[in-house]
Amino acid sequence: MSGKRTGSCKRCGNCCRDFCIDLHVGGVTDYEFTEYMRWLEAHVGVKAHVKDFKGRDVELQISNPCKHLVDNKDGTYSCAIHENKPDICRRYPEEDYGDEISRKCGYRFL
Repeated sequence: MSGKRTGSCKRCGNCCRDFCIDLHVGGVTDYEFTEYMRWLEAHVGVKAHVKDFKGRDVELQISNPCKHLVDNKDGTYSCAIHENKPDICRRYPEEDYGDEISRKCGYRFL
């Protein structure tokens, strides 16, 4: 964690539209890794960022809304399974993602 989380949810829904996954692609040549990256980037809604080429570390940003995201038609969003949503959703954001956290988000880190 990078500092104490402050604030509250503003129900912007951005955290439920996109998500990131850190991925390690081991045991491949430079050429195979480059081709794998090309394959990832060919998919709609997927952005692949190489964090460490030699270490084969990649961050995937996937734009695919959660099926439980509800548009309240008033500019806010909610979760259809709020009472039973996964812990990872309850804890988000756990760390300061810098510019990746929407300006609309009510959470910040001290």
